[in-house]
Amino acid sequence: MPLKNFAIITLVVCGVLLGCGKADPIINVKNSPIVASPGNKNMRNIKRAIVLAGTRIGWQMQATSPGHIVGTVFRGGHMAKVDIDYSTDKYSINYKDSSNLGYNGETIHNTYNRWVNDLHKHIRKGLARLK
Repeated sequence: MPLKNFAIITLVVCGVLLGCGKADPIINVKNSPIVASPGNKNMRNIKRAIVLAGTRIGWQMQATSPGHIVGTVFRGGHMAKVDIDYSTDKYSINYKDSSNLGYNGETIHNTYNRWVNDLHKHIRKGLARLK
């Protein structure tokens, strides 16, 4: 193999390895306000909107108690699990568990944060429809 080809292959492999291992501080969503009309702002409607929002983007959503949902997503051999606590005024999304995402107690693979941000965005959209 010519030296030039070897150098290119080495750079590509190094770039892939470095890009796949990027860790960031874990993101949790704290007390995001729920904006909805008073007539629609009840626990049943909020639960339904949160579950539907997660389900639409591939999360498994399990209501475990009033005001609490556990969301789990599996993608490409990776798993992320979050606690979603909610009331009629606000909701939070907090890290619960993961596998194959390099969680060390403070940082996690940046893919996890993208998944949580996407879930948060879809929950906000779903709750906005309660107006």
